[in-house]
Amino acid sequence: MKIFTLLVFCIFLSSGDSTSTFSYDHSATAECLKELERVQYKGGIVYNPEFNYGLEGWTESGGGAKREVRSKGGNKFIVLHDRTKSFDSLLHNVQLQKSNIYSFSAWVQTNKGTETIAVVFRTPSGGEIIGGRIEAKHGCWSLLKGGMVANFSGSVDVLLKTKHKAVDIWVDNVSLQPFTPQQWRSNQEKIIDKIRKSKVRFRVSTVNGTIVEGAEISINQVKSDFPFGCGMNYHILTSQDYRDWFSSRFRFSSFTNEMKWYSTEKKPGEENYTIPDAMMSFCRENDIFVRGHNILWDNPKMQPSWVKNLPSDELLVAAIRRTNSVVSRYKGQLICWDVMNENLHFRFYEDKLGENASAIFYSLAYGLDSYTSMFMNEYNTIELGKDASSTPIKYKEKIQQLLSYPEVKGMLAGIGLQGHFNDEQPNIPYIRTALDILGTTGVPIWLTEVDVEKNPNQAEYLEEILREAYSHPAVEGIIIFGGPIVAGFSNMTLADENFMNTPTGDVVDQLIKEWRTENQTALADNQGFCEINLFHGDYKVTVKHPLTNISSAFDLRVTKQIPRQSVNIQIGNI
Repeated sequence: MKIFTLLVFCIFLSSGDSTSTFSYDHSATAECLKELERVQYKGGIVYNPEFNYGLEGWTESGGGAKREVRSKGGNKFIVLHDRTKSFDSLLHNVQLQKSNIYSFSAWVQTNKGTETIAVVFRTPSGGEIIGGRIEAKHGCWSLLKGGMVANFSGSVDVLLKTKHKAVDIWVDNVSLQPFTPQQWRSNQEKIIDKIRKSKVRFRVSTVNGTIVEGAEISINQVKSDFPFGCGMNYHILTSQDYRDWFSSRFRFSSFTNEMKWYSTEKKPGEENYTIPDAMMSFCRENDIFVRGHNILWDNPKMQPSWVKNLPSDELLVAAIRRTNSVVSRYKGQLICWDVMNENLHFRFYEDKLGENASAIFYSLAYGLDSYTSMFMNEYNTIELGKDASSTPIKYKEKIQQLLSYPEVKGMLAGIGLQGHFNDEQPNIPYIRTALDILGTTGVPIWLTEVDVEKNPNQAEYLEEILREAYSHPAVEGIIIFGGPIVAGFSNMTLADENFMNTPTGDVVDQLIKEWRTENQTALADNQGFCEINLFHGDYKVTVKHPLTNISSAFDLRVTKQIPRQSVNIQIGNI
């Protein structure tokens, strides 16, 4: 008789940050400190970062006055006062090396109230790159973080900018640290090993406790725990090649247009869910999980044509009917809903129905489907630093305001960042800082519609964005918006008319492969032990005795909740 016994013991261990080069600092992003912390990286390439030598190495930008101040503890810092323009600041000129990634930080506060302070990199041609923003407050120090990627070698001026000019800026401990792309990638990989994998230690013995040296342990990952998916559209219903292409790669999706109000109710009272129903059927048959996109859209141009000019009372009735209809129809079938799409940029429902319009519809959707996560979904929060409508700070304020609404207490919430990038080099340090800021909310973050405008570097830029997102601890899912050319994905095409990969498609397939554990075999040592670092997910494990060839298989689940687990395996004959 074959005897096979599996005993699993979970060991919870606390571990320090192994990223010695640089690391995420959520506490510094979130906190407002009475006493600032010391300069990072000893200032990097910034001369006199702590102002120990007064203003040596610094010049003035614009008007206003500057004075040195010493705290009670003896720390020197600079106060910029009597400012007449938002750009009145100190300025530091630095030399950049093309392709390097520059991480910026500075401790700041104001003389009154709360003020948005941004770091700006001004190029020799007069161009300006917003490297990061922070809400600085009076009475405590806040860490302004960000940076830029150099697409040229040469000098830039680093300076601060405020939203309002009549506010004093206190600044100290300024740092700008260069990293090569290789160093940045190395850090990402260390973070991935820490947050996306867990160590599993196998110990093989016989039923009577004898160690089995040389036992062969085969590992096969059958499911990944990290949602990495792709948008799909109605062409999936008419193309078997599209269905095969999609189902062979992705287990998560979002319909690009088919669930939206203008698609399901083109005329008032005439609802038609035929297409999204059929797409949902395909997804169920292929074990594909779907994000609900979307219930309502705050952009006035994106309403059904008959909705745009409805009086307020009729609009309220129609929007409630729409929410009841679509949420009830797909209740329990979706992993989340984008409830009010893009309501940082737009105000269609707020202008028509009042300031609490969005909260009302979140409350309604939550009441109809309380076990499904309800997302905000917005663009340009990570893509474009100069878009003041949807900065990470404004996004954070909006979702916190939304969650304070009494009727949504207990609601599962989510932060949706669309990720529609243009054809320029993505600002990876800015993305990281934005994710840091939003990560302090404790609300799960997804990148929901990632694409990059067509350009010669599209594949390279997409890979940089996806790697940065996947290596951030607060990101819990990614959906890209691309696909085969036959489905109309002309902006970010992943496969040509013959379903052969484009370079961008190669990137996607490579990352799918890289972010899961490949089938592997290992041998138990002379103590019967074997330790393997595994991506989180579900596994089929097969163990074979080296002498008797007795083998058996069992299922194993590896999760982030268990950073290290021990699996005791007993195998032998009676």
